[in-house]
Parts: sequence; C-alpha cells; structure tokens
Amino acid sequence: MTSGSLMFRAPPDSTPVVTETERRLQELGLIGPPYAGEQPGFLVGEHFLRLVTFMGCSPYLQLEPPVDGSDRFCHIRLLGPYPYPRLLRGSNTRPPRCPGCRKRIEGWQEKVTLLEANAGGSTIECPHCSRHSTPLELEWQRNAGVSRFFIQITEVFPGEAVPVPALLEQLKGDGGEWDYFYLTD
Repeated sequence: MTSGSLMFRAPPDSTPVVTETERRLQELGLIGPPYAGEQPGFLVGEHFLRLVTFMGCSPYLQLEPPVDGSDRFCHIRLLGPYPYPRLLRGSNTRPPRCPGCRKRIEGWQEKVTLLEANAGGSTIECPHCSRHSTPLELEWQRNAGVSRFFIQITEVFPGEAVPVPALLEQLKGDGGEWDYFYLTD
C-alpha cells in the first residue's frame, strides 16, 4: 500500500531551532503530545483540522495510533536540521523543469545522486539550454522539496490536503517563506 505525506519546507538558507519550531507548532495547535512509535513524532494537535484543509467529500483520517502499533496513521514529524540543504523526493517526483528554458530535465535521478555524494555542492546541467542549476533552483512542481528542515504530516496523499494560508504565515515567523509539497513512498 502506498503511503503519502504533506511536507513543509523551511527556507533552504535558514536553520530553524527545533525547540522553537516545536513550541510554535504546539501553540498553533498543529501538533499535540509526542508520539514514540517506529519513527518518533507528534500526534496531531487540537487545531490540526483548522490549519490543514482536506479535499474531497469524505476523506478518511486515522488520527490515533492503531492497535497494531504501526505508524500507519496521520501524525507529524520534524526532519532536520541537516548540515546542508537536502532534496526530499518520492515515487511521485517527476522530472523537474529547468528555470531557464522550462523544459523537463530527464535523467535527473542520476544527476541528483551525484550531487548528494558531493554534499549538495554542485549543479545539474540542462541538456536543452546548458543552464547550470542547483536542485533548489529547479522547478519541482510540489513533488519534491529542498531545505535543511522539514515538517512531515504522514498518511496524506498528494493533493488530498492543503495548508490554510494562516499556517504558512505563522510558520514564517522571522525566518522567511515556508512552502509545501507532497511525497509518496
């Protein structure tokens, strides 16, 4: 069974302090108490359904841990901060568009693997216009994201949910614009 996530990414050049971000998320009511499952995180908070809008006529959300002890329910994880910006991608990630010519860059997976081996310190050359771009500069169309810090809401499928504008504004704080994207396993 495929699993998805709604991901939030901090501005790639910032390094949010995890404890401050956690405090802000608790004050907003996005996150609730800690959850120590297979991958530690947080249960959803009391205002979660006010901060994230779910599409469709009747989305099914399991908000409590299942009795089998698995992590297959909607909860929240904080990922990072990482030492350098990382590209998070999933099985739904399509070829990014070049910011110069807007054409898709095929074979991007191999190029990204080389960049990751080089700790993100290089660029990808567009085969169409020869422009060199970092993964951050490429247009991923909400199917991947680059940052040093992420918030993951699990068991949300691509396009099933969107954050309300007030949530993105509150995440901004003093550090710049946050954005969101979707991943599937």
